[in-house]
Order: sequence, then structure tokens, then C-alpha cells
Amino acid sequence: MSKHIFICALVSVVGMLVGCGDSTSPPTQIGSLSLSAGYSTSPPSAYQKVGVVAAVDSIKISRARFSLRDITFKGQEDSLNYITSPFILEVNLSGALQNVAVVNVPFRTYRRVEFDVHRVEPADLTGLPDSERAQFADFLAGDRYSIIINGTVYLNGGGPQPFVFRSRINARQRIDLVPELVVSETSPIANVTILLSSANWFCNAGGVLVDPSELQNESLISENLKNSIRVFKDNNKDGSKDN
Repeated sequence: MSKHIFICALVSVVGMLVGCGDSTSPPTQIGSLSLSAGYSTSPPSAYQKVGVVAAVDSIKISRARFSLRDITFKGQEDSLNYITSPFILEVNLSGALQNVAVVNVPFRTYRRVEFDVHRVEPADLTGLPDSERAQFADFLAGDRYSIIINGTVYLNGGGPQPFVFRSRINARQRIDLVPELVVSETSPIANVTILLSSANWFCNAGGVLVDPSELQNESLISENLKNSIRVFKDNNKDGSKDN
């Protein structure tokens, strides 16, 4: 059985001009940023290794959830708090784009995006209605978690074994936007994609798959998850970085 992992997640940010004022007033310097997410099943060939003998033959992902908060877009001298409260981003494994949020923002050049991969705490849920609390239940079961991945692992030529990987990692991500994201009267539509590639989530430094159900691999996998995130300008929303 060939070694493979199937999951990518991407998040897209779109800025649109929403108003220009009347003939006697200056243009309204406000646009909007919409947040959306998608999924791809295309791991790079670098991890389709031939002739590697390992206990793990294959890993397939059936569900992936990330606890995020404090999404901020940074300009040269100021910043925009886009989403501050924690929320669970559940990856749509069908590949269809999903809408997450729309926020009015000032015209500006945004040079960096920052956000937390956040370990959920009970205090985070204070004031939330019961309908919103439900999404955090698995992240508060037993310990406190920031990422939960459900899937199936195939070991030593045997049959499928279900697993649930839970990460306790807390990580502040700071990623420069190159080229920059511009929301302005002359550039009213802009898009940023946050891409999470799972190609090496469950791999060691040599590209060999490790068992996600083994506690000894938690730190390695958590670091792989943190380091797998890329952010780039993607105005045509094709999931690739713009030139």
C-alpha cells in the first residue's frame, strides 16, 4: 500500500469596495474582508516514497478541526483585528469553498497576517450561547486541545485502524504577505489564502510516516502542523500564490 496523506486546507480573504459617498463628500474609506476556507487532496510527490520500510503503510484523514483566534492583519504602522474570539474551523473535505466571516475594514495595505492556533480553555466560552459552545466540546474533553484530526492508519500491511490525534499546541503565527494585500478604491478586491498542507503532518524528518495514535509522536506532529501553514496573496482564488 502506498504511503499517502490526504488533506489540505486553505483559507481565503477577499476585500471589496462598499461605498463612495456623495458628490460633496470624500469617498468612504471602507471595504470588506470575507474569510472562506477550502480543501485539496493533492499531497506532493516528495512523500510518495518508494522502497521505504516503515510500520505505517498509509494514513487517510476523515475529519480535521482547528481552534483559531485573534486573526489580525498588520499594516506598516497599525493593525486590524479581524476575528478576536476563538472559533473552530472544520475543514470541508469535499473541497468546496466555505464562507467563514465578513468584516468591514478600512482601505489599507496589509503586509502581514497573525493568528493563534489556540488551545481551548473553559473561560473562552464565557458569554457564548449554547449553540456555539457545542463546537468546542471535543476540545475540552479530558485535557485542552487546539487541533483534532480523525482518520485511519494502516500498519504493517494490516487492516484499517481508526485514530484521533489531539494536539495541545499553542502557537502565534506571524506570516508576511508577499506581495502585499491592498484594499483601496483602485484595488477594491483582494484575496489572501491560508494554506495548510498535510503532506508531512505525520512524517518524520526523513519523510517516513509515523503512527498518529502513538503518544510519543505528539510533539513531532504538532510541530509539523504548525510549520505547514503558508499565507499568500491569491486574487484569482485558485489556491496558488500570485506573482
